[in-house]
Parts: sequence; structure tokens; C-alpha cells
Amino acid sequence: MSINLSDKLTADHSENYIMSIRLRSGGLSFSAYSPSVNESFFYRDIEFDRTKPYVSSLKECFFENDFLTWFYKQVNVVCATSRYTIVPAAVFQEKQKAELLAFAFSSPEGRCLNNELKEEQAELVFGMDEEVYEFCSRSLVNPHFVHHVSPLLSLWKKQSRTRLHRRMYVVLHRRGMDVACYAQGNLLFVNSFEYEHTDDILYYILYVWKQVGMDQQKDQLFLSGDAGLQNSITNTLRNYLRNIDPQEIPSEAYLMGTEVLQAPLDLIALSLCEL
Repeated sequence: MSINLSDKLTADHSENYIMSIRLRSGGLSFSAYSPSVNESFFYRDIEFDRTKPYVSSLKECFFENDFLTWFYKQVNVVCATSRYTIVPAAVFQEKQKAELLAFAFSSPEGRCLNNELKEEQAELVFGMDEEVYEFCSRSLVNPHFVHHVSPLLSLWKKQSRTRLHRRMYVVLHRRGMDVACYAQGNLLFVNSFEYEHTDDILYYILYVWKQVGMDQQKDQLFLSGDAGLQNSITNTLRNYLRNIDPQEIPSEAYLMGTEVLQAPLDLIALSLCEL
């Protein structure tokens, strides 16, 4: 489970880097880059032994890769989970966020966290395994816990703000998908779904499209994530939707290095927000 570290990152220069650890079902990914150095971004992905408890594999990974605990300019812990809800800032109260998450999900995670969505005037409330949270808090220097959808919403709002027609953004993961709809920068819908078959993906996309009232001829669907899944659903979707395109990666991302294109879209968006 040892991570092959980039030669550019050393203990003597780690304070110049922003590190992000993305926790996902069955593993994690690691990325780091220096905002002041072009092409410094690198990305690694690790699969865990699914027969072991997640936190056990996480601890093993940290013990085998001591650079994860170095001092960095900033440390992000990105939580990839479909268990989240968005609460308007006008009614959000810190002491009630656990109750809000419990209302949305019958068995929420042990630790309740939240990210401020400034541009939406809302809070994204999400859960995290208590033991995983405690381990990350102890092992990392001042980690910032981020839900994976939070930076996506910031990116998509910016991309859709000057566009005339409505846009649906879909990110495909292994057994999960994120869906958001915008009208000229205004968030109309956001949710994440778990799926078993590709037919489920088609159902969620077309159902949300209809519920939001998007136009089959004029509005746009942007796909990103698993390339194989994108290819397998695109031909079928073209029977119903006219404008289907791959997700646009902002041009400034390419300055960070070629490995940025290997990273999940949420990590790319998070990095761009910090530049």
C-alpha cells in the first residue's frame, strides 16, 4: 500500500504544497501541488482490501506513507459520500445540523460536518464515520474536511453563469453519480444517487431532466467521470436529448500538470478554487 511519491515533493518543501486526501468507498486517493509552481500537481489512487474494516486500512496506509503527516500549506480531507443535504443559510443552525442529517437519512454517519456554500447562501451538511474522522484529526495538521460535491457546485455555477440555456452536470463514479442542474448560474437541483446497473443511470438522468423541466432540444447535458460508463450510456441518451457533451475542464487546470487529468473532477475543482 506504499505510495510512489513525486520527486518534487520533499519534507523540506512540503510547506509550499496543498495536499488533498480523498476518502472513498474501498480506498483513497492522494494529490498535492504547489500553487506557485506550474506542473507540480501529482495524483495517486489506492485500493483497500475490502475484507478489512475501512479505518484499519486507512491507518495501515498512513503508517506506510509517513509523508501524509508532513506539514503542508493546507490539508484537505475530501469525503466522497452520497449522504448529504443542503440547508438554506437563513434557517441553518450549527447545533441542529445532526438532527437535519438524521431527518434526511435513517442511519447517518457518526460525525456530522458542514461546508459553507457562500454563493448559494446555504450549508452542505454531511456525515462521516466517527472513527475515521478522529483518526484524520489526530494524524493530520489542521485538516479541512470537504464534501466532494462542494467544489463541484462552485465550478458548475461559474461555468453556467454566462450560458443562455440550462445545463445538467453528471459525474459518474463506481456505483454512484452526482447530478446538478443550473439556469444561468442559478442552482435548480442537486443530488447524488447510488446505482446497480447502467439502466439506473439513464433513469436518474432522464427523470431529473423531466422534473426540472429542461428542454430536450436546447438544454445541455455534460458528462464526466468513468469513461466506460459515459460511452455505454451516451448513444441511448441521444435518443432523448440533443446536446450531450463531455465535461469542460477549465484551461487553467492544464497549467498544474498533466496528472491533473487523472484526478476526479471534484479534486480538480477544489484545486482551482484554491489557486
